[in-house]
Amino acid sequence: MNRKVQREVPATKSRRNLTLMRRIYLFVVAFGVALCTLLGVYYYQEKYVMEPLERQTSNIYAISRFLNSIESSLTLMESYRWDYGDAEALVKGIEQQKKNAASYLQSIEKDLNTVGEEQYLLARAVSTTYLTFSQSMDAVEEDLKAGYVTLASTRYYEKAQPCGTYLQQYTRQLLEAAIYQNQNDYLHTITLQQQLHNLQILVVCTCVILAAVLIVLMRRLLGPVQEMALASQQIAGGNLDVPDIIAPQEDEIGRMAASFNEMKHSMKNRVQLLNEKNEMQQALHRRETETLEMQALVEREKLQQLRSQINPHFLFNTLNVIQYTAGQEKAYRTQSLLTSLSKLFRYSLGSNEEKVPLSNEIRIVDSLFLLYHVRFGDRIRMEWGIPDDIDLTETMVPSFLLQPLVENAFHHGLSPKEEGGLVRIEFEYRGDRLIIRVCDDGVGMDAKTLAAVRQRLETPPTNGEHIGLYNVAARLRLQADGSQMKIDSRPGVGTQVELDLPLIIREETEEEKENPNAENPDCG
Repeated sequence: MNRKVQREVPATKSRRNLTLMRRIYLFVVAFGVALCTLLGVYYYQEKYVMEPLERQTSNIYAISRFLNSIESSLTLMESYRWDYGDAEALVKGIEQQKKNAASYLQSIEKDLNTVGEEQYLLARAVSTTYLTFSQSMDAVEEDLKAGYVTLASTRYYEKAQPCGTYLQQYTRQLLEAAIYQNQNDYLHTITLQQQLHNLQILVVCTCVILAAVLIVLMRRLLGPVQEMALASQQIAGGNLDVPDIIAPQEDEIGRMAASFNEMKHSMKNRVQLLNEKNEMQQALHRRETETLEMQALVEREKLQQLRSQINPHFLFNTLNVIQYTAGQEKAYRTQSLLTSLSKLFRYSLGSNEEKVPLSNEIRIVDSLFLLYHVRFGDRIRMEWGIPDDIDLTETMVPSFLLQPLVENAFHHGLSPKEEGGLVRIEFEYRGDRLIIRVCDDGVGMDAKTLAAVRQRLETPPTNGEHIGLYNVAARLRLQADGSQMKIDSRPGVGTQVELDLPLIIREETEEEKENPNAENPDCG
């Protein structure tokens, strides 16, 4: 019993190894071989059966037409009246027949391997005799053209006519030999043609059978695949309750259908688990939202703390006392400087809003420049690059944004430079972004110092050099709206700080619409 099972296992395995795709491949190869065989039979029939017959038929036609041309030439000469005939018409007729004869003679087959020895010898005899006949007829034509009718008649009857008679004889013999050989070849060709026809029928039937088998196999292959495609569309639409794919054959298509059904059931289970997990995540998300709101409050307090670094109230109160004293002592220039400085601190103390009009920032920078200009004179200069399309009163920016950057340019860029320099502030709309550049042509920074500054921008300190620059960078990072700062610098060339901010246009309140000329209280 065990031996019998061992004998049957290899046969079963060999049948299973012959998968559907392998069977399709084998039938496709067989169909290709049958098709190539059919094309080969057609080619053989055309090359070795039809072409020789056509060549022989063309040869017989050329010999026959050549013989007709020679006979026509002799008939013209025989029917010509030498005493009163039209010599010019005779010459034209002879030349036309000679031209035809030469053309047909060139088409006569003269290859020994093609026509055989007998036709070869006769063709050579015809060519040689025609050369003599042509020369004789040329002499007759020359005599006729010269008016020597008697001499032309003598030449024709003594030389041209006998030569033409021999030429007719050789040509008739060549025609008979060609016809005889063609008849023999035709009988052989008929037999071969019948055999090839039977072979063609057999190959065509084989191709039809193979094509029918391929159609059946392709239907077995594509039927379940189409069902799986339709089921996949329904599953993609969210319907996981589609019926299982039934594939009765035990081949790769059946295994693929079984795998598809298993995958569908597994996906259904996973979707159920995901739905349960989603409900848990929604509950967790609500808790995370509450946590984020608390973190936002903490970050806002941190932002306010950073801004408060430059908001000492006692300095503002002290400045008011000094400004009043300068007015009492009639130190008006000092009083003007203190007024500008007071505006700076009043702006920092009074601007509790996160966003202010860009015009406010420009006014406070002008006040800062006035202070520095008194100290450094014409050594320092400042320019504004404000395009016409920028609305300074409606464009909103973070408060106290420009003053630290400009002060940093004056203090670290231009002050160490003996001849001073220029600070230029530029604004640009770029799509839905506002670009601000603060450029100076001061001493600049080397690569090492620039790298250190860029690194400290990521974790800004609370004291030391460039504190204003780091303060702005920290505030921008806390905005969480994609705001960013870029710094580029070269020694002896200068430094450029570029701010990339979201473009925010202020909407007018009802009070501002009613009183458009009201001044902004932050500008003091």
